[in-house]
Amino acid sequence: MKFHRAVAVYILNSKDEVLLLYHKKLKTYLPPGGHVEEGELTHNAAEREALEEAGVKIKFIHKHESLGDDRANPLPVPFLVQLEDLGDHYHEDFVYLARAESDEIKNSENHDDIGWFSFDDALNLKLFENVKKQLIYIKSLMEKSI
Repeated sequence: MKFHRAVAVYILNSKDEVLLLYHKKLKTYLPPGGHVEEGELTHNAAEREALEEAGVKIKFIHKHESLGDDRANPLPVPFLVQLEDLGDHYHEDFVYLARAESDEIKNSENHDDIGWFSFDDALNLKLFENVKKQLIYIKSLMEKSI
């Protein structure tokens, strides 16, 4: 079985709503994401996917800026790395949490539905169980004021 690197990024807006889009092929709501291209760092793939899918520039929430030096620069830290079985291949998913620089969305890839959702509204959408658990986790982080 083949392994592919992929990313997903949960993006929060100024009202602490989360950006989700309806994935036509999978028939469920997901955060922006996709495959990591050859030679691309995972956090750069997350930035690219957010821009391509929703026209949103992001700032990562989990980053350890003070731990670097001239030789080693810390990268944004995913809050989760998971192995996802897609049937004919696996995704090694790097899942990030970020803030949008603007609340404006551009539906660049013509998703059937894309938007900002409160966590309560998001949890009532059609979701994979792991996405639901991740949203609950993020909501709990926000209650601790991330």
